[in-house]
This record gives sequence, structure tokens and C-alpha cells, in this order.
Amino acid sequence: MLQKTTLIFSIFISILFAEDKISIDDLIKTNYIEENINIEKKSLIFTKDEAKSIQEAARSKVHSKIVRYYKISNNQEVLGHAILLKQRIRTKNAAILYIVDVNNTMLGLEIVSFKEPSEYKPNDEWKKIFIGKTSEDTLIAGKDIATISGATLSARAISDAARLALAIATNRL
Repeated sequence: MLQKTTLIFSIFISILFAEDKISIDDLIKTNYIEENINIEKKSLIFTKDEAKSIQEAARSKVHSKIVRYYKISNNQEVLGHAILLKQRIRTKNAAILYIVDVNNTMLGLEIVSFKEPSEYKPNDEWKKIFIGKTSEDTLIAGKDIATISGATLSARAISDAARLALAIATNRL
């Protein structure tokens, strides 16, 4: 009886704390009206000089010389790119997907993985601040990007990574 109760309790807890798993492709598709878009997974590998150049353009540190990105197209026409970056928030990493159009204008961002406590995770309304931003914008938390009460480090890390994503899109894609 105890084993059965433990099993049922374990299943209940698993269901209660299960996160909705959504694919990268589905996240990208939510930012496009087009029905038949193609998403092609690719990687960039920066040389030391390329990483330095991106870092200078973004005014933010490049944490990895290997970057995963997705080419988004509709038949033969490129619609944009999605750049997946890993960023340390406080003590743990988050994975953030930045979606840009062919003019390197931010269409949106999606937090794919967030290992910090949920109270530090920015809400959807705050993430909308980035829509329409380009590499010409400063994107600095506390200046043109609002900070989040109690989650300033999250706002800063996501803003820093947004500058990196736009610098990568502008200079390498």
C-alpha cells in the first residue's frame, strides 16, 4: 500500500511541476504569419578575431565561439533568422531564442530554458520591449530597456544577449 501511495504521489508531483515542452520550430513559427515556412538548423563557429569583432559591436561578452542559429525561409525567400544564445543569469544558465527578420530587426524573443527561480523570469509583456529593436539601439537594461523589480540580473543578461544576437545577425548572417 505504501509503495502504491508513493507511486501515485510521485506521478502527481511530476504532473504538477511538469513544464510545457515546445519545440524551437514551434516557437519560431509563432512569430510568423506565413503557413509554410522552412526552418533550417545551422551553426556558426567564430574565429578569435570574429568573436572579438562581434563582442565589440555588441558591447557584450561572447561566451561561446559556437552559435546555433536557424535560417527561416518561405520557399526560396529568406524571411529571417533565429539565434539561440546561452546566457548566465545569476548562478545558472538560460537559453534565449532571438528572432530577427531579414533587415535584422528583432521580431521577438523566447526564453527556451530558465534554470533560475521562476520569480526571476521576465514576463511576456516585458519581452515585447525588444520587438522592433535593431543593432542601432543601445539595448541597455536601465536605460532604454526597463529593468524588472527583483529580477534586474535577468533583464541585464537578456539585454546583453539581445545585443549579441543583433550583432551576429548584422555581421554574420
